[in-house]
Amino acid sequence: MMSGPGMVEIRVDPLKGRGLFASRRIEAGEMIDRAPVVVLDAADCRAVDRTILGHYYFHWDGDFDGDGRGALALGAVTLCNHSARPRARVARNHRAQALELFAIGAIAAGEEITIDYGCELWFEAVE
Repeated sequence: MMSGPGMVEIRVDPLKGRGLFASRRIEAGEMIDRAPVVVLDAADCRAVDRTILGHYYFHWDGDFDGDGRGALALGAVTLCNHSARPRARVARNHRAQALELFAIGAIAAGEEITIDYGCELWFEAVE
């Protein structure tokens, strides 16, 4: 099951800004979102890093030091905020050129759906 009407909603957290929240209980292992991606080559990633979109694309393959490709997701996963104790994880589906967001454990209605960005943060994390 994927994100659909009634599963998630976008809300504004006063400390973190926009984020993704469960609008109903989401079970452990449940797919929350499958977002098609636009794959960016390393040169495109370096260019995008100089824009606001640099905060929203995902590492796709290769190294984090600018040698790998990136993926700009066209779905709700893009609005997941970071947490050191995430409620969800992102899986890269290279064959389908999509990012898939799965619940790590049960997520109660009203809880924020967070992920661990898995990289050096460019902001001070708020839990």
